[in-house]
Amino acid sequence: MFNKLTHWKQKSGDLKARHEDHPLSRLRHDFDDLMHRFLEDDSDLTLNWGGSRMLGSRIEMDDNQDEYVLRAELPGFESGDFDVHISGNVLTMRAKHSEQKKEGNGGYHRFESFHETFTLPQGVMTEQIDARYHSGVLEIHLPKSEECQAKRIDVKAE
Repeated sequence: MFNKLTHWKQKSGDLKARHEDHPLSRLRHDFDDLMHRFLEDDSDLTLNWGGSRMLGSRIEMDDNQDEYVLRAELPGFESGDFDVHISGNVLTMRAKHSEQKKEGNGGYHRFESFHETFTLPQGVMTEQIDARYHSGVLEIHLPKSEECQAKRIDVKAE
């Protein structure tokens, strides 16, 4: 499932899917992301541990007959908080949400952000990508071109 969707890394020629089930893999990715943004992209630095990826967010991709479906569990956002865009075959998902509340002499300020970038598989029809947010899940439909859809090949007897 994840071998068709890879995280984009600017300096690497080999793109590999990330396996987040192992705690050390997650820690390494979070540290790499933080260092990358610190050293190369100071325009979007946030001080959230885990890069700007929300801890506990989960991303998965299904490979269906005619499309890929990317799902990210991102509770606490509104649909207007998201910025999803594509450049070539690179899909970027960002979300930012800020909430401030005064209560008597005190109050609180809450800030959440999310940022992930993926290299899409060949054959995605980028002009027909559809994104929706419902019940804390961002769902992105990535239609496959006709030539990339799986086709059954009949085997004939001789």
